[in-house]
Amino acid sequence: MVEEIVKVSRNYQITIPAKVRQKFQIKEGDLVKITFEEGKNEVTIKVFDTKGF
Repeated sequence: MVEEIVKVSRNYQITIPAKVRQKFQIKEGDLVKITFEEGKNEVTIKVFDTKGF
């Protein structure tokens, strides 16, 4: 598991930490999917597959 704590910027943006970008091979211009699960009070970020997009 890779965990990092990030700070929300003035414009409500976050930076995906380098360790996470490298592990999931996220590059500039890639899309990610952000999901909030109310029952778990949890946010997940997944790399969005653009092949069928």
